[in-house]
Amino acid sequence: MKAIFRATAPADRIQLSELLAEAFDVHSAAGSLLNPTVMAWKYWDARDDWDEPRSYALERDGRLIAHAALWPLIFPGEHSIRGIQMIDWCAAKDSPGVGLTLVQKLASLFDFMYSIGGSDMTLKVLPAFGFVETTQVWTAARPLRPLRQMLTHQNVNWKLAPRFGRNLAWANLPAAHHVSGWKTVSLRPTEIPSGYIPRSAAFFEYILRCPVISYQLHGIANEFGLQGFFAIGALRGQARIAGVWLRNPSEENWRVAYILAQQTARQLAGANEVVARGSLAVSAQAAARAGLRILKQTPVYLLNKKEKLQLPDSFQFQLCDDDSAFLDSGETSYYT
Repeated sequence: MKAIFRATAPADRIQLSELLAEAFDVHSAAGSLLNPTVMAWKYWDARDDWDEPRSYALERDGRLIAHAALWPLIFPGEHSIRGIQMIDWCAAKDSPGVGLTLVQKLASLFDFMYSIGGSDMTLKVLPAFGFVETTQVWTAARPLRPLRQMLTHQNVNWKLAPRFGRNLAWANLPAAHHVSGWKTVSLRPTEIPSGYIPRSAAFFEYILRCPVISYQLHGIANEFGLQGFFAIGALRGQARIAGVWLRNPSEENWRVAYILAQQTARQLAGANEVVARGSLAVSAQAAARAGLRILKQTPVYLLNKKEKLQLPDSFQFQLCDDDSAFLDSGETSYYT
């Protein structure tokens, strides 16, 4: 029987959980993948910036055999350009090829698709399908509370003591302690000025409802007023800078933003490490100047067959541009 392509609904949760558990070899709801509340938020909760389904499946003989959730990215304008990152993309092990069939179905619905990294299999499959590497994202981190981090670290081995010594010195470098003339101010989504494309106030309303990690919005201000903002939250000892958006994205302003974000991270209860991500050289240089260290590079693949998308020069992929902002394995996962 031919597979049926359709949007999923809350009534599919149990069967969808079984498919995800099989495909990703996860059989506990301790993390975010199979948590019913998280699934509802990712797949079916209402979003004011996206009124279409965000979870699709292929079904055969009443059984779900492939799934992909959508993480939308919209560039507004006279004719909005609508794209997606697939998250929780999987297929039943006894149904080869249906994962790619699902990609083909979704590609026909949107102007572009992108993928930030992925499994080894994903990185092999996407180029064969027509995705091309468009940039690389960097991931940077810094320890905040080395002793507490050591006591909760996922790797308990002979490296623990030398890691603590390194992180103690690193955490106390002066780069993240002070910037003159700048401050953070608490911000609500409705207070975000227009022009910070592509993310809208409605997107941040949705992010702040995340059941995994309690995000906060903080404005970045100087004597001339609000110059940008960032979103930050803490999960299992790790403070995640979901994104930074600046009116004037100069290297110096990026440096200031990362310093202020680190100061805010130090005030979050339980935060032992801070993590950020970006894809521009200017932001990478600024992050390093602010005391963060770039620990890995990850390719970003783009499928732009309709050729509608031209990324703005100042656009960068950050943690909030896929599920990295809220992904939870159920255990600590420090980078440092």
